[in-house]
Amino acid sequence: MAVEGSSNMFESPLMDLHKAEAAAPPIEMNKADAEDRPGASMGELGEPLELEFLPWGSGSDEQPACLVLATSGWVELEYAVMRRGCGLLDQPQRGTIVVRGEDRVEFLNRMVTQDLKDLSTSQACHGFLTNRKGRITAELILIETDQALFLDLDLHQTDSVCEVLRHHVFTEDVQIEDESGKWYRIGLHGPEIGTVLKAHGGLGEGHLGVNSLAIADADVLVVRKDMIGAPGCDLLLPREEVVSVWTAIRDHAQVLGIRTRAVGWYAFNTARLEGGTPLFNIDFGSTSLPHETGLVQACVSFTKGCYPGQEVVARMHNLGQPKQQLRGLRIDGDHLPVAGTQVFASEDEELSEPVGVITSSAISPLGGAAPMAFAMLRKRVVAPGTRVRMHAEGSPCEATVGELDVLGLKEEST
Repeated sequence: MAVEGSSNMFESPLMDLHKAEAAAPPIEMNKADAEDRPGASMGELGEPLELEFLPWGSGSDEQPACLVLATSGWVELEYAVMRRGCGLLDQPQRGTIVVRGEDRVEFLNRMVTQDLKDLSTSQACHGFLTNRKGRITAELILIETDQALFLDLDLHQTDSVCEVLRHHVFTEDVQIEDESGKWYRIGLHGPEIGTVLKAHGGLGEGHLGVNSLAIADADVLVVRKDMIGAPGCDLLLPREEVVSVWTAIRDHAQVLGIRTRAVGWYAFNTARLEGGTPLFNIDFGSTSLPHETGLVQACVSFTKGCYPGQEVVARMHNLGQPKQQLRGLRIDGDHLPVAGTQVFASEDEELSEPVGVITSSAISPLGGAAPMAFAMLRKRVVAPGTRVRMHAEGSPCEATVGELDVLGLKEEST
C-alpha cells in the first residue's frame, strides 16, 4: 500500500523520514558487492521496491488502526542490517496502558498469568491477561517505573484490557489510562545495538532487562527483547520525541561506522520467524489458550496466586497437552505456503481432514534460503520430526514439524 498521508491519530511520526530514506540510494549499496551476506546467497540486488505500508488490522469505520512500514524499498538490505548491524523498527502498532497508584503492582499481580514478584525498575515481565475460560485477552510486557507501571501491548487490545482491568478495581489505589497517543515504541535489532546504545548508558541486564537512558535530551526506557535470534530491544518514549531519538541513534551509528537503516515488516517478519518468535493477533489470538502458544514457560507462573482463568490454565498444565499447539515447520523444496494454508498429516489419504493451518511463513536466508513457517497444529502431529503436507503456490509439498525455534538461534545467542 503506497501512502500519501493519513489523519489517523496513530500514524507514525516517522512517515517523512521513511519517505526520504526510500528516495535516496542506500549507503549499503556501495558495500554490498564487497562484503559477505548473512546466511545463504539471496541473489543479486535488483531494482528497489517503492515505499510500502501495510494496514495493521482494522479500527473504527473499517479503517486500519494504523499503517506499518512494509519496506522502505530495499528488503534484502533491511534484513541484512539486522544480521550485521543495527536495524531500526518503527512500531506504531504498539499500544500503551499506564497504571498508576500505590496498589498497581499488587493489583496487576492478581490479574495476569505471570508472577510480578521480580518486577522492578530494572526488570520487566512478560505475561498474558486471560479471561475466566483461560483464553488470552492480551499478551503484555509490564514495565515498572518510580511513578507508574506501563503495559506494552497490541494497539487492538487497549480498549478491552482497560475495560477488564477497571471492572476488577474495587477499593485499590489504582488508576488505569490508555495513553497510546502519548507514548511510542521503536525497536532496535542486530548484533551492534549494544555498541550503538553504549554511549547513552547501554542495554539492560539479560532478557527483559530495563535501563533508563537519555537520548537527544529525551528520557527513554530500553527493554531488552531478543526476537530475531540476535540482540534486540524496544525503546519506550514520548511520541513527540520519536523523530529526534530515531535521528540521533542513526547518526551516532553512522559515526561509529555501524550499518543502520529502517527495517520494514517484510524483513522483520523473516528475522523473527528465524528467531522463533510468534506474535499475538498473527500466530495466536483471543481464542487461544496459553498452552497453545509455545510461550507458557515465558509467560505463565504455576506457583503464584489466583488470576482470572487460573484454574483452566493450571488444569491444562497438570492433565496433559492441549488439543492444538503452535509449531515451527521446515518445508521441503522451494514453495512457500502462505498464512491460512491448510496442513494435513502426511500419512493420511488425500481427502482427509486438515490437522492445522499456517499462521506465518518466510524464506529463511539463515536456513539456506529454505521456506519455513509457524503452524497451529492438532495434538496428533505436534511431535518434533512428524511429517505433514500442504499445497503451496499450486504445488504439493511436505514439511517437518519442529519447535518454534527451528534454527536453534535462541540457544546459540544465550
